[in-house]
Amino acid sequence: MADCVFCEIISGKAEATILFESNEIIIFKDIKPASKYHLQVVPKKHIRNIHYLKPKDKDFVEEMFVLSRYILELNGGDCNDARIGFHCPPYTSVNHLHLHVISPESKMGAYQRSRFESPKFKLVQDVISRLSK
Repeated sequence: MADCVFCEIISGKAEATILFESNEIIIFKDIKPASKYHLQVVPKKHIRNIHYLKPKDKDFVEEMFVLSRYILELNGGDCNDARIGFHCPPYTSVNHLHLHVISPESKMGAYQRSRFESPKFKLVQDVISRLSK
């Protein structure tokens, strides 16, 4: 999609520190980390935001979640001290679905913590639960 920085990263037209890539998902480091580890888990298919997810996408979001935890731990992060979820519109900075993986959550400053709390932010487990209904 034109003017989407994540689509540019996926196509190789923009730089990112890529940690994982498959046919459907790319994982890279956030350029403005909220804590020591801050990853973006991004579907290669352009999905605008969580409001565009349908029940049929539940398995895909679960796959994003499983991969996020695996790549976080592989790179030294702690899944037991992590905040993993999605920003909700209008609080999205990029209009391409992306799962934030932030660790250690306990080391996030007050400002960063406020950016990743409800109602601005939905935990991935809550999104999966909504898609299950």
